[in-house]
Amino acid sequence: MQENTPLVFKYSDIEEKGGLEIKLSPDPALYADAFERPDILKKLRLELNFSVGGDSILLEGKVYAEMQLECSRCTDPIARAFEDSFDEVYPDTLEYVDAREAVRETVALLAPIKVLCSEACKGRCLVCGINRNRQTCGCTTGNFGVFNALKDLKLGEDSKNGKKKL
Repeated sequence: MQENTPLVFKYSDIEEKGGLEIKLSPDPALYADAFERPDILKKLRLELNFSVGGDSILLEGKVYAEMQLECSRCTDPIARAFEDSFDEVYPDTLEYVDAREAVRETVALLAPIKVLCSEACKGRCLVCGINRNRQTCGCTTGNFGVFNALKDLKLGEDSKNGKKKL
């Protein structure tokens, strides 16, 4: 393992110093594969605090990220900041403390599944596609739900119990 790799620290160095506090801003491109779109993560800052215990090292980490997301309704770009923390324990049997996976997992879980530019977002017209926050259109929007096709389904009656059947 390479000693100069970011987020990989020599166990004995941390132990000798009685712990370690470090702040760094790794290249967001290192975590591009953690997201559906590789350009989501714009800035990343980490605060790592290593504490030495009897037979282990505790890592308490904080992740601060700025992301360029897309509104789930109107698809406008949205810049948002997120932060989260994590804890990891590393046994004294290791030669190196590798924080890369703990940081990667935390970064990957930062982005919400759905994000809105505002609670009042009107989204896009399902017919013509214009952003209804900026313009209005004359389209008639019917029910485009997934069960819309069932409205025309003809049901017959079951002669035994009087209930409708397919």
